[in-house]
Amino acid sequence: MAYSDRAWSAEPSYGDVFYERAIGKAPEMESSKATAKQLEGLIHADTTVLDVGCGSGHYLRSLRREYPVPFSYEGADITPHYIALAKKAYADDPHASFQVASIGKLPYEAKKFDVVLCCNVLLHLPDVARPLKELWRVTKGTLLVRTHIGTTNFRIQQVPEPEIYEGKKDPIFKRNGEPRERHFYNIYSEKYIKWLFSTLDDVAALSIERDEDFDPGALGASQWPEEKKPSDLTEVWHGWQIHHYILQPWSFLRVTRKQTT
Repeated sequence: MAYSDRAWSAEPSYGDVFYERAIGKAPEMESSKATAKQLEGLIHADTTVLDVGCGSGHYLRSLRREYPVPFSYEGADITPHYIALAKKAYADDPHASFQVASIGKLPYEAKKFDVVLCCNVLLHLPDVARPLKELWRVTKGTLLVRTHIGTTNFRIQQVPEPEIYEGKKDPIFKRNGEPRERHFYNIYSEKYIKWLFSTLDDVAALSIERDEDFDPGALGASQWPEEKKPSDLTEVWHGWQIHHYILQPWSFLRVTRKQTT
């Protein structure tokens, strides 16, 4: 299965928001701050980090703040616009590099990186098994994933609403009922994720922890000026992060590889 950047290329404003976060003109994401904390004890001067789905490098800002040592960072993203902005944001960082790459076939040798990150990506893909296997393939030490993990599995498709309904052609659905455009917000169960990694080699330890490390006051539409407000925003309801009607069980999946001597 091939992955496409179509959904992201259609919304270049996302990359622009990421860029402003990367260069410090917008606040760090709550999730990037939480991710940086999750890596305590793993980032040293000689550590190699791969960030898959890196956007415009906005997570690197949190990592550099939390760990002010010259660790090596590689960012990979399928959207060329995001990578161009990341290279611009970190042009003066000799320990950071970026390239366009698909999570379905990463251009790296096996067990290349001490730490592999993949945050807020897997829920938007049509499948999860192959991307996780590919992330694990390039992980030498620890894989850290932030995605939706709950008690059961859901394949959720958000179907865009047109601004104007006109003409006789159905603007949303094809004749077979399939949406013309769609955006995934999938949720996977803990049991399924644990089973999936039980089929992979060299897994020493696996843990799943709900991400509750965020400031509710930093999220929501009220935090954005009208002229810069993204079309999709995370809100908070009774302690849950929500997207429209969807409760988001954001979780950190941490997997450690067995070390051989």
